[in-house]
Amino acid sequence: MNVLIVGTGVIGSLYGCALSQKHHVVHYVRQEKLTLLDQKEITFDFIDERQDKKHQNTNGSYTYHCVANASDNYDLIIVPVKTFQLAEALRTLTAQAPNANYLLMTLDWNMSGEFDKILGKSHYVLGYAGGGGTFRGNQLWANLGNDVMLGAVYQEQQPLLNSVNEMFKSCGIIPNIEANPLHWLWVHNVGSAPLGAALAKYHDMSRLLNDKRLIKISFKAMRECYKICEKRGVDLKKYDEVKMMSIPLFVLCPMFRLNFTKNPAMQRYTAHAVDSIDEMVQNFKDIFATGSSLDVDMPNMRFLMKLVSFVDGSVNTK
Repeated sequence: MNVLIVGTGVIGSLYGCALSQKHHVVHYVRQEKLTLLDQKEITFDFIDERQDKKHQNTNGSYTYHCVANASDNYDLIIVPVKTFQLAEALRTLTAQAPNANYLLMTLDWNMSGEFDKILGKSHYVLGYAGGGGTFRGNQLWANLGNDVMLGAVYQEQQPLLNSVNEMFKSCGIIPNIEANPLHWLWVHNVGSAPLGAALAKYHDMSRLLNDKRLIKISFKAMRECYKICEKRGVDLKKYDEVKMMSIPLFVLCPMFRLNFTKNPAMQRYTAHAVDSIDEMVQNFKDIFATGSSLDVDMPNMRFLMKLVSFVDGSVNTK
């Protein structure tokens, strides 16, 4: 496939590396960055879960091939941007490539209506990365999962979904096809947004983990968020992460800290979270607003909103 990936951030670079093994990959960048990024070589240090455990630690290099203008000549445009950047990015892209097909790799809470308005129902599918990490200078330090979430919102999207599914499979990444990707994204979003609000205090996962009270409040807030999802129509029984959150907190909190300390893949995922605090906090605010409108009892969410308010001075928690 001829693939255009928006940007050279962590997720765009991660899947640029993976997909370029079997497909032609180009990165879409702003005009002012084209000269700087085109033909730029980065190094990478991956935990590559597509490999057997003895060979998962991989190192290498990747060269960006960049353009500053999209076109309909691409079989797929992958958009791995932050949620609050998505609408503007899609309007820019559709002006340049009005008939293109898109894989939107971003969290969702209130954006689904915008997708239909900007793209039309048949020109996109939803997805979420099965990896994460951060840049350490010129090195991409990341975890590349052997799966990725994909899903179609409408029946018209099924042919595109099949095509995107085969693209990932050709590179050893086996998609999990979700029957309701919006619900999956909502559940995944509320499972991370409270932690993002807590991270806003420290901007450092190790320091947050030492704040046992704040970690406990964050997990309680996640439980409140699941109630918001349920009121939105999500069948919580379908999601294993919801079941895990029913574990008593005196067991769950130490498990979380131990996983961060001992699990190298988790360390790379959480590094990505620290880089995305702005997105997680904005998503948290949107989730809180929905919970308020649905009259969900959420004292722990309210506590975190006050924390965010103290950090940025922009939140009304009444």
